[in-house]
Amino acid sequence: MDLMKIGIVRPYEVEFNPGDVADLEEAIRKRGHTPVRIYVDMLEVRIERGRAAVRQAVGRGQPEEVDVPGAILRHLGIFRDFEQFLYRMWAARALEEAGAYVMNPVLAWAAAGDKMAALMKLAKAGLPVPPTVVTENMFIGYRAVAEFGKAVVKQIRGAMGYGVFLVEDPDVAFHIFSMFANINKPIYVQKYLEKGPGDYRVVVVGGRAIGAEYRRGEGWKTNVAQGAKPEPAKLTAEMEELAVRAVEVLGLDYGGVDIAETPDGYYILEVNPTMSWQGFKQATGINPAEHIVDHLLEKIKK
Repeated sequence: MDLMKIGIVRPYEVEFNPGDVADLEEAIRKRGHTPVRIYVDMLEVRIERGRAAVRQAVGRGQPEEVDVPGAILRHLGIFRDFEQFLYRMWAARALEEAGAYVMNPVLAWAAAGDKMAALMKLAKAGLPVPPTVVTENMFIGYRAVAEFGKAVVKQIRGAMGYGVFLVEDPDVAFHIFSMFANINKPIYVQKYLEKGPGDYRVVVVGGRAIGAEYRRGEGWKTNVAQGAKPEPAKLTAEMEELAVRAVEVLGLDYGGVDIAETPDGYYILEVNPTMSWQGFKQATGINPAEHIVDHLLEKIKK
C-alpha cells in the first residue's frame, strides 16, 4: 500500500487521553504511513456546488485542505451549547462527505455516545440492558428511584464516571433532579445491578472481540479514571457474543463494551465509542490501537 496520510480527529482546545492518541500515531507510523492531527475546532467547511471541502488552519496560518483517505474519530471536545455540538458533528461528517472513511462513523459515534439513544437501540435488538427511566420530570424520576430501590443517576452524555450518583432514597434523588432541571439537563435513572466488586470491559474491533479486562473498583464505581484496578479477564463465549452484537447494533467499527455479571446473568451497561484503552493495555498486554489502525487500512483498501 502506498504511503498515506491518516487522520486523527480531536479538538485542539484540549487533549483527551493523550496516551491513546500516541498509540494510534505510533501504529500508523509502524505501518509506513503518516499520522495527521485533524482539529475539529480549527476546521473550515467550504460548501460550494457539488461538494463540501474541508480545510484546516491552526492559529493565523493559511487554511490547507484536509485530504486523507481515512481518519480515526477520537473526540469532538467539550460543548458549550447545542449549536456548537451540531457544528462539530457535521464538520466531522464533512470529512466523510469529502471521501474519507471515518472510524467510528460520525453519526454512529454520536448515537453511541448518547446513553439514551444507545440503550434504546440495544434494547430493541433484544440485548440485556438494565431497567432505565429517562425524563425531564422530577416526579417521574422520584417514582423511578422508589421503584428501583437502589439507582444510579447519570448524565446522558458523560464519561469516566464523573457526575454519577448512587441513590437509595428518592427524596435525596429529588435534590439531584432539581439541580439537573436548573441546568436544563434530562434525568437518567438506571436500576443499580448487584454485580460484585467490578465489571468487565470487552474491546471489539472489526467485528471481533480482541480481549477483556475486569475493572475492580475501590467503591461502587468501576471506572479506571475513578481508581478501579484493571485485571486480565477470561473472555467467555457469551460475553464475546454480547459485545460483538452490541457494537454491530450501534453501527460502530470499534468500541469498549461494559458488561456486568449479576445473579440474573450478563447485562450490557454501555458501549463506549471513544474508549480509553490504557488500563486495558496494561491488564491484557493488547494494544487496541494496532487493531484499530489495521481495520481502518482494510476499510480504505475496499
